[in-house]
Amino acid sequence: MKPLQHQSGQSMVEFNIALPFMMPIMLVIMMLIVQWAFIYSAKSTLDAATANAVREGTLNNGSLADIRQGLARGMMPLYANGTTPADTFSALARAVVATRVQSQITILNPNRSVFNRFRVRSRINGRNIYEIPNNNLMYRNPAPLPVDGNRRINIQDANLLQIEVRWCQRLIVPVANVVIREIVTDIWFRPSRDQLACNALGLVTGDVYLAMTSQGLARMQTPFRM
Repeated sequence: MKPLQHQSGQSMVEFNIALPFMMPIMLVIMMLIVQWAFIYSAKSTLDAATANAVREGTLNNGSLADIRQGLARGMMPLYANGTTPADTFSALARAVVATRVQSQITILNPNRSVFNRFRVRSRINGRNIYEIPNNNLMYRNPAPLPVDGNRRINIQDANLLQIEVRWCQRLIVPVANVVIREIVTDIWFRPSRDQLACNALGLVTGDVYLAMTSQGLARMQTPFRM
């Protein structure tokens, strides 16, 4: 019994000696887990908000302003602190500001080349404007036409609105944000162009941001205008 007791006591002493060195590592790991949960929630919200944004675009002639408003409304859950009307208004206001500062929206399709290929002139409210026709698509000629060199699409494809949203998510968990900042700003990490843009935003605001991207695709419900 004595050898066993001696070994048990020695193990306890070794554990007590190692514990002060283990605690910082365990703390950092816990902080990273909490931050990862926030990142996962933000990415899920961004995907849903992008779907809402592209839907707004399809209903409003591909208007970038309406797409941005749809994105802001979709990002409101990240800024909601209550259920009262005042809380909802505050969340929307904060989401609108964040969308202006932390996001970039790119319309991937139809781009300028596609628009120039399929546009027609229409008279709306006494003005002549150009737009991609949206009516009677099932009866229009489906033959693909050359666009951007070797790329060929038809009028039906030209009526698919596709957007990409880059979102710079602010990291708020202490310690974890510093660890992630050291990773995403390291030259060996080779940060993407989106992450470099978020790093530049961090230099201006003093915060740490992680780049996220999301894409949305939906068929136009109104004629696309540019």
